[in-house]
Amino acid sequence: MTPFIQLDEEVQWEATPVVELVQDFDVVFGTGSRYEAFLFCLVDKHVGQHGVLGAGCDEQEVEDLISSAKRPVLLLLSDGLSKDAGVGLLKRVLARKPDTRAILLVNSLESYNRNSAELAAVHGLVSAASVGRGGLIACLAAVRQGNRFVDQLLQEASKDESSPWSWLNQREREILPLLARGLKNKEIATELFIAETTTRDYVSSILGKLQVNNRAAAAAWAIEHGLTGG
Repeated sequence: MTPFIQLDEEVQWEATPVVELVQDFDVVFGTGSRYEAFLFCLVDKHVGQHGVLGAGCDEQEVEDLISSAKRPVLLLLSDGLSKDAGVGLLKRVLARKPDTRAILLVNSLESYNRNSAELAAVHGLVSAASVGRGGLIACLAAVRQGNRFVDQLLQEASKDESSPWSWLNQREREILPLLARGLKNKEIATELFIAETTTRDYVSSILGKLQVNNRAAAAAWAIEHGLTGG
């Protein structure tokens, strides 16, 4: 498992809203990727002072971290943790610690649809495309107040699998909300840490899948369907 590591002041994340929302919890992240686990731990040190226990890269590591919690647990799960998107893990955790709150970060629409019946046990569902664009903060706020949250992007995708949204790959789903915000290719590339030429190719693919002629039309489609990532 990857523990929280104190970082230099230069390594910063705009985490103030998150700190306020998680301050009553011990936070654990579960993911099937050690790279994601490492990125999770590159959080402003102030978050660490508010109960970030660490990141587990398999279900056993996550359960070990949870067992060390002294307060109610906020469990952030990536759907890549296991084939059932962590549902089995969550059920075991809730049986032992019923005050646990769980948020699932959805990277795969296929996994989301495959496990949709079981995901009722999850308190918040957020598309990975919404993280960093208001979706995660909105979810944390709702879950903290005792409400269930389902990301607008996921609601749209689940309405109709024949929707053009379901034809987009994960990167295209990250780019489309940025198009809706009026960002240019260079700005999108900077935001997502990818090459500008790669961004151009993704935008071209998005236009084809949405069957529109230009980025303005793609942005209008995203806004009309509430797919702005906020």
